[in-house]
Amino acid sequence: MMNDSATERVKRHAGTEASFFYSLIFSTITAVSITFTNTFLPLLYTLALVRRSYVILVEVVISLISFFLLTVFGKEYLFIFTVRALSYINLYFIMSEYVDYTTVLDLLGERGVPIVVGLSYYPLFYRIAKEINFNARARKIGFKPYKLLLPFIVEMVKVAEDLYIAYTIKLYGKYRGKINLFPRKFDLVLLTSSLIALIISLYPPHFLEVYNIVT
Repeated sequence: MMNDSATERVKRHAGTEASFFYSLIFSTITAVSITFTNTFLPLLYTLALVRRSYVILVEVVISLISFFLLTVFGKEYLFIFTVRALSYINLYFIMSEYVDYTTVLDLLGERGVPIVVGLSYYPLFYRIAKEINFNARARKIGFKPYKLLLPFIVEMVKVAEDLYIAYTIKLYGKYRGKINLFPRKFDLVLLTSSLIALIISLYPPHFLEVYNIVT
């Protein structure tokens, strides 16, 4: 399961893997943009990097429902927190998709193993969800949540059991890889684009400001 997920991930992002060190800098810059500005740009920027059609669709639906409910209750000014929350979630998705996991271990040694596990969840869950959806269509199950959720829950239990066993029998050692801080081309792309997004967020066009939409 994990090998298939890793293979799919490598094929999808061949030539676009980022090193963990520069990904942390990218994440910091993007987090500043998300936290201290009131625009849609961080959300649009992170969605562009996620590039998952299902994720984009779900987040658009969440945004619309949130805006509608907040409008009904007269709390439109809180919509910025929906935008920020989705942007932070996208930031995790981006790290999961693009970070070269070997660079995590090179930088942190065995202490980086929990980070690698945490980053691996999203690609794995996404692949499982796609397989379940494909099988449901092939069997013409239709939209029946209880039949779709059951195999997903079973797979999640299997993953949890595997992780429990791995942590129970793991051998402790002093692993330290070769640290290479020379930036890759994609590192420079991420850093440059995040800086540009931050600058535009600090001095945004009026149509990108959230409060111009909710007021």
